Amino acid sequence: MRALLLDDERPVLEALQGKLNLFCPEVEVVALCQNVKEALEALDEEDVDVIFLDVNLNGESGFDLIDQWTGGDLPGLIFTTAYDEFAIQAIKHAALDYLLKPIDAEDLVKAVRKAGASRIPAQQASIAAAASKEAPKKLVIPTTEGMYILNVNEIVRCESSSNYTQFFLNNKTSVLASKTMKEYETLLRPAGFERVHKSHLVNLEMVSRYVSADGGYLLLHNGSTVPVSNRKKELLISHLKRL
Repeated sequence: MRALLLDDERPVLEALQGKLNLFCPEVEVVALCQNVKEALEALDEEDVDVIFLDVNLNGESGFDLIDQWTGGDLPGLIFTTAYDEFAIQAIKHAALDYLLKPIDAEDLVKAVRKAGASRIPAQQASIAAAASKEAPKKLVIPTTEGMYILNVNEIVRCESSSNYTQFFLNNKTSVLASKTMKEYETLLRPAGFERVHKSHLVNLEMVSRYVSADGGYLLLHNGSTVPVSNRKKELLISHLKRL
């Protein structure tokens, strides 16, 4: 489980990281952030399963992170604060837990267990919702040169590049679309595509095998490989078993 920690005090961040390392070894801390801007940038760059966030952030609020996030569903939220008056507001934002400082080790372990238990059901619900939509047969791709019309079953994978998306086709050609991959993820999920990494969307029908070595990756029919993020592995493996 990958975690982002948000608190305006560096010693507090390091203390929480130390407690997680000691009592919750299944948690990998991928980012220590001291303001909302740093947290948003880290979320854009890292696969994160859970955010531990303070409410008071030197003129900002942990709730500002929620309000400013535009990247789809946020990871699980665990608030860490010295004040209990924000508990109701945290609950309204679907917080997994609300830990009062100084954080008790037993409470921390329980909160991490809640975060772990919430991961797979949330992902499965997202897939079920996508599956209920009609799968597209063709996709109109806007490019800098005009428009391409692609048959969905010819798409092997998509790779994000800033605000663009590169489509790799089974005839070994590619098309660069002038839209973000997030938009295509929503369209293509009903057709059997899965986002296995922050930068990669894969047609699961094009997967030859999953390899657990080197952090985990997929080998595709066209010979290319795609990394699989830690947060996606369990769900991906269960999905591949049903193919």
